[in-house]
Amino acid sequence: MSFVIYWEKLDKKVAQSVQSQINRFFSSLDDRPPFLGDIRVESLDFGSVAPNLEIVDLTEPFPEFYMATEEEEDDDDDDAAASGSSGGGRGSQLPPSASEDDMQLLAKVEYCGDMAIVLKTELQLNYLAQQFVSLPVTLHITKIEFSALAVLAYLQDRVNLCFLEPLPPRTSLLDDFAIRTEIGDADQHVLKNVEKLERFITEQLRRAIDEDFVFPSYHSFEAAG
Repeated sequence: MSFVIYWEKLDKKVAQSVQSQINRFFSSLDDRPPFLGDIRVESLDFGSVAPNLEIVDLTEPFPEFYMATEEEEDDDDDDAAASGSSGGGRGSQLPPSASEDDMQLLAKVEYCGDMAIVLKTELQLNYLAQQFVSLPVTLHITKIEFSALAVLAYLQDRVNLCFLEPLPPRTSLLDDFAIRTEIGDADQHVLKNVEKLERFITEQLRRAIDEDFVFPSYHSFEAAG
């Protein structure tokens, strides 16, 4: 069974949330090439073309969705330290308890739309000294193709979203995308580094999606009132 998605409901707040999550991933990288500066998502636009969704099953929510996340546990520890006490409730951070109204959808997702991501970084050229020259680089990610089994769990006042790991021979949820790179210099040495940069960004974008959005990882959003 397929259904209509109101893609336009994904506003700037949702885009900023996803953008922040990807930025946290990039900031934690410990294998960034020495010629590359910090990487950040400058903008993320969901575009106007919605993915195709087909419901394949309706089940009980995964038990993991009722467990406190690491962020919730950290917030609870901070609250307890501030009040000088240990234990106690989590307030608004309390994970949801099971309700008979809770439900979970398993849906087949296929996307080939006009979503766009802009990344910013620097090429650091060490000709005479470390970081002797830094060239700003802008990478435009477009023509994103994506397919997966999505899990949408409706738990009282929140919605949890994640994807299931792709089946072999596929190794990533991202099937394809295009990169267009803008740089202020175009000599041969720089172009070689741009090729390395694009390969690195391609690998890391796949990692960011596959590690951060594939179950047991998931993202939780407040349900609309």
